[in-house]
Amino acid sequence: MIRYGKWYLLNGVKQYVHVISNNLNNPILIYLHGGPGDAALPLVEHFNDELSEKYTLVIWEQRGSGKSYYKFAENEQLTINDFVYDLKALIDELLVEFKKDKVCLLGHSWGSIIGIKFIMSYPELVHYYIGVGQVISSNKQFEIIKKYVADHTSNENVKNKILGLDITFKQRTWFSDLMFLMNLLIKQGVSLYGKKSYSSLYKYFIFSKSYSLIDCINRLKGSKQSILKLWSDVVQTDFSNDKEFKVPIAFIEGEYDYHASSEVALDFFRKLTSPKLFYCMKDTAHFPQWTRAEAFNTIINSLEISSFSTSNEIKKI
Repeated sequence: MIRYGKWYLLNGVKQYVHVISNNLNNPILIYLHGGPGDAALPLVEHFNDELSEKYTLVIWEQRGSGKSYYKFAENEQLTINDFVYDLKALIDELLVEFKKDKVCLLGHSWGSIIGIKFIMSYPELVHYYIGVGQVISSNKQFEIIKKYVADHTSNENVKNKILGLDITFKQRTWFSDLMFLMNLLIKQGVSLYGKKSYSSLYKYFIFSKSYSLIDCINRLKGSKQSILKLWSDVVQTDFSNDKEFKVPIAFIEGEYDYHASSEVALDFFRKLTSPKLFYCMKDTAHFPQWTRAEAFNTIINSLEISSFSTSNEIKKI
């Protein structure tokens, strides 16, 4: 087993990448973590190590996140496209380094926004794209979140506050409103399936050989600053009208994902006219890669270009 960490200077910003592989001749699979700013190296390393059997697994800690943390300047202008350009710079380096002409991409949640935008801009560099907890339309998905949380809240004052929230998040109190709504959703067990918080995942960061205590602290700082800096861009995300891609797309969605609605992802999938796959994972929500890791890894390791078709079949796992 080959494991190592490496720093890359991507568009002027030093960023950390962790590589795990049984064979460096394997196809490259780049993991695009969620958030924004929700670096996930210790979790991917613990739960998804098996992906290194088929792929050279590349875990990228995005700018300002986790091991790639630095404090964003107050006047620093960042958009989703900056992360797309960082990914392009990273892929350019990896293709030369590993003597390849294409990579595979796996985007989770916020990372799925980067992933879709990347394959729209640079389809010639990607064998296939895998979306997990795929973000399609922020507006549609937050409408579903509002309704779900309101329907599962017995306190009328809380319910009225939820229904009155502005999900364009342009209001002065947008950050506290966002945290309020998401915390209520998480407590319903439809983000991390069956759990009322993310606390069961903390130990993997604390005891990781790849993360120091400073990295753990920086991850928290990176998450908050990334949300503050990028959320106005996130809420404008809408791929609803895109129906054809030059790259095959596989969606792996949690059956009970109300964090980034699997219903919205399924509706999008059915309208796609290009090669595609859809896996619905039972007893999971927004994090199927960690809730049912073995089944998730098996799906990813079984993918081939020949797996994709234009059929609307849903594979329930």
